[in-house]
Amino acid sequence: VATVTVATATGAKTASASWLLHFPDREPLTVTFSPPSTHAEVLDAYPAALVAAEPIESGRRHHDTPLAGDQEAAVLAWLSEIGETDETTIADVLTLCRQDEEARRYFLGRAVEISANDDRRCCSQCGNLRSGVCVVARPGGRVSAIVGYRPASPDVLQRCAGYSSTASRN
Repeated sequence: VATVTVATATGAKTASASWLLHFPDREPLTVTFSPPSTHAEVLDAYPAALVAAEPIESGRRHHDTPLAGDQEAAVLAWLSEIGETDETTIADVLTLCRQDEEARRYFLGRAVEISANDDRRCCSQCGNLRSGVCVVARPGGRVSAIVGYRPASPDVLQRCAGYSSTASRN
């Protein structure tokens, strides 16, 4: 049985709005208090958190928070644009974006800088993608593919002659 040792000042009067609670019989839980609460108040509210309760520093999340598909695609596009190909570095950046709000804002901001000059779009952004099917796909057409074509990676940036930002969506 593994134990988690967390240095906390149980008698501390410092209050925090976000806390990470550790339990002996389940996964950790992130909770938010308004107004911010002290360690003692958190333990009063969650007495089953017998292992530990630790404040979460502002902007930081201890559990992975999934990036939206377009956010991950934007960060990956930026990394590609700057020539980053090391898989470990790419994985580290994505992990950091999932765990740290400030890092997420930074990398998404960098991605926006390059996207201003980028004419690529994701199929998921296209008005011609309906229920996962490209409605303009035809052999020899604007999108030369089989009728009923479903993009395998609709969140990957690409250039497409069939892209439409104005088509009505159903």
